[in-house]
Amino acid sequence: MKIIPLKKFFFFIIFLYGSFLQAQTVKGKVTTADGPLPGATVLVKGTDNGTSSDFDGNYTLNNVASNATLVVSYVGYLTQEVAINGLSTVNITLVEDAAALDEVVVVGYGAKKKSLVTGAISSVNSDDIKSVSNQRVEQALQGRTSGVTVSSSSGSPGSGARIRIRGTGSSGTSEPLFIVDGMKVSTIDNIPPSDIENLEVLKDAASAAIYGTEGANGVIIITTKSGKGKEIKVNFNSQIGAQFLQSDIQLMNASQFVTYMNEAGITSVVDNGTDTNWIDALFGTAFMQRYDLSLSGEAANIGYYFSVAHTDQDGIVARENSSFKRTSFRLNLKTELTDWVEVGASATASFINKRGVQENNDTRGVIQNALVLDPLTPVKYAQGQVPQEVLTRAASNGFPDVPLLTSSYGAIYGYPVYSTGETINPVALADVNKTLNENNQFLSTVYAKFNILEGLNFTTRLGYEYRDFYNQNTITPYFVSSESQNTAFTMSESRIRSTRWLWENFASYTKSFDNHNFSVLAGYSAEETEIPTIISRSGSIAIPDFTGFDLDLPGYTIDDKTANINTFRDNLVSMYGRLSYDYAGKYLFEASIRRDRSDKFPTANKAGTFSAFSGGWLLSKEDFWNKDSFVNYFKIRGSWGQNGNKSNLSGNSDLISITRNINGQPIDYLGVGGAQITGFANTNLVWETSSQTNFGIDVRALKNKLRFSVDYFKKTTEDLIVSDGSLITPGSAGFTSNEFNAGTIENTGLEFEIGYANNDNEFKYQINANLSTIKNEVTEILFLPEGTSIRGAGAPQNDDGITRFTQGLPAWYFFGYQTSGVDPATGELQRVDTDGDGNITNADKTFIGSPHPDVLFGGNIAFQYKAFDFNLQYQGSLGNEIFTSYNQPSRPITNKPVHYFDERWQNPGDNATFPSAATITDSYDTDLMVEDGSYMRIKQIQFGYTVPQKVAEKLHVNNLRLYVSLDDYFTFTKYRGLDPEIGNFGFNDIGVDRGYYPTAARMIFGLALDF
Repeated sequence: MKIIPLKKFFFFIIFLYGSFLQAQTVKGKVTTADGPLPGATVLVKGTDNGTSSDFDGNYTLNNVASNATLVVSYVGYLTQEVAINGLSTVNITLVEDAAALDEVVVVGYGAKKKSLVTGAISSVNSDDIKSVSNQRVEQALQGRTSGVTVSSSSGSPGSGARIRIRGTGSSGTSEPLFIVDGMKVSTIDNIPPSDIENLEVLKDAASAAIYGTEGANGVIIITTKSGKGKEIKVNFNSQIGAQFLQSDIQLMNASQFVTYMNEAGITSVVDNGTDTNWIDALFGTAFMQRYDLSLSGEAANIGYYFSVAHTDQDGIVARENSSFKRTSFRLNLKTELTDWVEVGASATASFINKRGVQENNDTRGVIQNALVLDPLTPVKYAQGQVPQEVLTRAASNGFPDVPLLTSSYGAIYGYPVYSTGETINPVALADVNKTLNENNQFLSTVYAKFNILEGLNFTTRLGYEYRDFYNQNTITPYFVSSESQNTAFTMSESRIRSTRWLWENFASYTKSFDNHNFSVLAGYSAEETEIPTIISRSGSIAIPDFTGFDLDLPGYTIDDKTANINTFRDNLVSMYGRLSYDYAGKYLFEASIRRDRSDKFPTANKAGTFSAFSGGWLLSKEDFWNKDSFVNYFKIRGSWGQNGNKSNLSGNSDLISITRNINGQPIDYLGVGGAQITGFANTNLVWETSSQTNFGIDVRALKNKLRFSVDYFKKTTEDLIVSDGSLITPGSAGFTSNEFNAGTIENTGLEFEIGYANNDNEFKYQINANLSTIKNEVTEILFLPEGTSIRGAGAPQNDDGITRFTQGLPAWYFFGYQTSGVDPATGELQRVDTDGDGNITNADKTFIGSPHPDVLFGGNIAFQYKAFDFNLQYQGSLGNEIFTSYNQPSRPITNKPVHYFDERWQNPGDNATFPSAATITDSYDTDLMVEDGSYMRIKQIQFGYTVPQKVAEKLHVNNLRLYVSLDDYFTFTKYRGLDPEIGNFGFNDIGVDRGYYPTAARMIFGLALDF
């Protein structure tokens, strides 16, 4: 509808400048080395006057200024700009873009053409994440690659995420290894997404084997941006937005709650006229803002990139009390001192301030309390309307100095009317119990690359990482009940500083003769990590003496203080090598080997060797391949390799630990000092090793517009390291054994990635999708008695734990009673007698669900028409389940989701899903608490507009794009909790909903500006 006005404007401009510009018609043909090229885009630079070449490559353009420049483009070919210079016939020959047809991907200690890659590697570039509103790289990765699970540890601002590459491969942590600009790092929370040039996910063992002992769970390689070009480039990106809860969860209202409690036999619960929706009361709208500024270019033969980024995000719970602020600085430099020496340096500093509320707690979490507190309790009392019962409770608690729960505005928070025990007003709890995390980080790498001979390079690189992590928790006084109280100002704090240095030296040699191409890599590295706890202490101060939260102030009683303790050291020395060979780019082979020596292991087993082999065949380069086929590229590949994992080992497993103190007191026997063994040595401990087989196919078709890849993998992790030595220690021993090897996990699956791009016309579009299947199974557990398992996460409703690690089942599956429905006669839930002994006992508890998805999927759809663009990104999972652990079985007068009311048994003969109100507490350790966690979330719907070049030039900018975005706004799921994208704080409680801080929906307004 806007084509006609734009043309009129175009003609008007031509008329104004007609004294020296003459409009004309330009014709010509677009060709390639193979002949005419239909569908090529021919555009007059700086205008929307364009067309496409026809079947024979011909094009015609009218109303073209005599001094105009044509911009000619076609996917897979280098874009050309051709000056008309008054000519009426302009023929253009496009040249294949080798980078587009055969892009380079980053691999361990180097890079290579993607066509020659024989491993399973997925890539994400800066264009994919340039406008994301996620503040952390892990979350920006979500849904963009197959085989990668990203689940938030919390929806609170700045919280990290757990990444699983091809499933859970350990009984402990299964986090991948992170490499930033060649440096191993302990975290990537300090990297703004705007600083990333590209991100590679090494998924199979052949790709990750060069990292040996740390590659078992996959590797994520991040390359940050660098300076290019002689001109200074200034980029500014800004986002401001509002966040809010977007959830369909419903709790019982006051009327339903009273009815439900009365049916349960608690007739003392009556309607008092209050009807609080605690979800509405706790969650609110929160503000967020983000500013990224970068300068890049080249001066005096030095390429430079400098950036500063600031993020300020409040939480949808307690706003500034659950906030995230990060300011980061980055400087990347690179120069060629001579034609044979290149040097570079990278440095980044970040300052993170994160405030949070109590979460991931079955009984004392802020959100958990919102889910269980009775709706008859008000959020706050009206002026002068505090009930006498509350005043009496406060006066008779034995602590007369304890004030009422009061907001910063002087309002008195509502006290639970009926709910008892630990239950407390969640809005008040978020106000009195606060957590502060300060995380200051510095990372730097310097390198020198020497071109010794033709094809022979040597690189030496030194990296240093420093982190200062400070944690503080403060609780102000309050008294609600004997189980929910804090009668003094209490505070705890800890400070941990970690340092890591890494020195790597590696040489590579590349040689070609005839059709034989070789590349050899050999290297040596050494590193040391040291993590001392500088201080850890807690204390309290009486209410009359309080002047501030500072344990060094007079009046504080220090309950627990330790300083300069628990220094943790990890030394690693490694040698590694890799051989790559291809014949004419058709037959591909690669082998790698790495030997690591770690001080974490016993003397006899400190060293481990890890190798990998891979091969590929590029069929589309064979003579028999039809060059006119719609399939332009076809490659098959396969690999096998081994990696290690030492992240689950604290170290000193081969040492006998002895103490001379118990509970802070010296061991004394009849006046003689003594000692006691606290940890028994395990000199047989060996490396946790992952072996992986992979087969894949890569296809490009329809002139490289269509891309498709499929992979099959089988990943087996042996000699799992279990940290709980008590599992194999006799109770009569009087001590606990150290870590031991005890089992095998197997992950198998398929991965699919497909994409189609068409940029031939004014209407451009791109469609990408990925899907992966994963089957996880514990195939062996050693040393444990037959039929037993490793106990995982606990919960009040299940004394035996709600997750287990058992042979023949998924790792950390849900554990409890199976049920066969509700008895229509009594309304009681019927538990299944799984062992057949005629009784329902703990022995009948069994597998009741798995947190692992059967299918992961994601993708995006992008359109562009002239100045307008649209992007939609989605991701989700199928087949995973969630255990709703936020219920409080020991407190019967607590609220519940509304489906407990709607689907309950009421009268004999009812066929109900949920048991009667009187027997609901018997359900909390059964499969009735397990829900389908499958979901699809629209991660982003974004509309953008790029200001026309003429307007941009008047504003003295090169490019200006404005956009509006809805992020995490739409979610499709059957899960009836707050959020199906359930997080996990630990490796053994994935999918356990303890009152999860949900992911906020966001409405974002953004601006991207290039000078």
